[in-house]
Amino acid sequence: MQVVIFSIILALLIITLLLVYLNWRGKQPIEVSGGPDEVIFLANQLLHSGREAQALDYLERAAAMGMAHAAQFLGELYSLEDHHLFDKIKADHWFQKAAELDEQFAQLQRQMLKFKVHPTQEDGKEQLEAMLKPGADQGNSQQQTELGRLYQESPLLDPDGSKALHYLELAAEADDTQAQYHLANLLQEPRHGEPDPARARSLLMAIADSEPLAKNQLAQMLLRGEGGQADPREAERLMREEAEDNEFALIELAHLYQEGKHLPKDIDKAEECLRQAMALENNSASYRLGELLLKHRRASDSHSEAITLLTPLAEQWWTDALFLLGKAHEEGLGTRRHLPTALAYYRLAATDPAPYHLERVKELSAKMGSYEKEQAETLYQAFLTEHPIDKSQQASIDLTHGLRLLHEDDRGRRHPREATSFLERAALAGDNLAFEPLHKACIELGLRVDAAIWAQIALEDRFYFLPSGEMESSLVSLKQGFSEAEQALFDQRLDELREALAGH
Repeated sequence: MQVVIFSIILALLIITLLLVYLNWRGKQPIEVSGGPDEVIFLANQLLHSGREAQALDYLERAAAMGMAHAAQFLGELYSLEDHHLFDKIKADHWFQKAAELDEQFAQLQRQMLKFKVHPTQEDGKEQLEAMLKPGADQGNSQQQTELGRLYQESPLLDPDGSKALHYLELAAEADDTQAQYHLANLLQEPRHGEPDPARARSLLMAIADSEPLAKNQLAQMLLRGEGGQADPREAERLMREEAEDNEFALIELAHLYQEGKHLPKDIDKAEECLRQAMALENNSASYRLGELLLKHRRASDSHSEAITLLTPLAEQWWTDALFLLGKAHEEGLGTRRHLPTALAYYRLAATDPAPYHLERVKELSAKMGSYEKEQAETLYQAFLTEHPIDKSQQASIDLTHGLRLLHEDDRGRRHPREATSFLERAALAGDNLAFEPLHKACIELGLRVDAAIWAQIALEDRFYFLPSGEMESSLVSLKQGFSEAEQALFDQRLDELREALAGH
């Protein structure tokens, strides 16, 4: 009996000593060795095995030895809002440490600030300016370019555009191609002062072979004769080069061939470009090819192919594709002529109330008897049942019509007040491309509070990546003139819109 008791006591003692040893070992520092991948891998293992304190100590010592990856990992750990480690001050410290140790992480921090997704810094442009200016002033051409771009997009930081010009000039002199490209754009549309298209064109010519964006910009200047004589042949060559791996450049080139305004009209070349773009699974190319085949080809096989291309787009509520299918059935292109089917497609297209959609419905209806109209109604309802329109599709249609109303119609009139209702409906359905035109329309109508609200909404949207400098400037200007009542209304309606948009 005593032997059994002694054995039990001895076993318990061994277990206790083992636990004490394991606890002691779990607190001992681990030697930092290997490259970044090995360090991060071991840190992850420690975290997943519950040895959190040891993992943090290990990462901190690795960062102290100059390992930027460890500092970045610490910043990410401390920035997890739903984790007990969350500590914004510590996260910011380690992110800054990572940026000091490695320029790649510095670029990452700057990109997060630029796109308003940095987990710890919310000042955005002011923080970005503070990060870039020391290096730019010390001659770092990349940071000069980034700082020049920041000023170029930020009227509040650079009201007269002189800072943008200064830093882009410095970087351009150091042969930074990005700086030369953006300087060329700045010279075409300076914030103050006269444009200098000749110098812009010269800058673009120097970098066109190495900078794809410059190639397109230069081609446009050569087509329009900006900064010198027009040179359509060279413009075509540049666009052909750009189009080798860019389906959107192919579509643009096809449009120029079809239009025949800046380049000689050539339908065969246009079709060739569109087929190349379509091979890259571009829906816009499919639509434009279908349009080309119906408009410019006479063979029934071409018309049948057009219907094949346009049908799936129509089922996704591309209203112009629906309209072209109506035209095909009205004229018997690639299918038998059937006016009820044509009218059904025209009515579906008129979900987007473009004047030419509505006029075609009216004109064709006037030619048809009651029986044919009943057939058209049946076909119309069958399509709606099989392909119900969803919120995003309706939002896209509302946005398209809203933008149309902001531009001159065939009588030279604009309709900004009517446009706002369509644009607001699109915005509330989750289409953030409606924010900027809504802001501008409200300014035009004198709706200062509404204009400020849509500017604020756009600036808060993390996925709205259009340049926002002018909108920031406009928002500040609008709010400076607010009365107390306008400020109260702004706050109230902004909260209401935020809540309405939260579901999207």
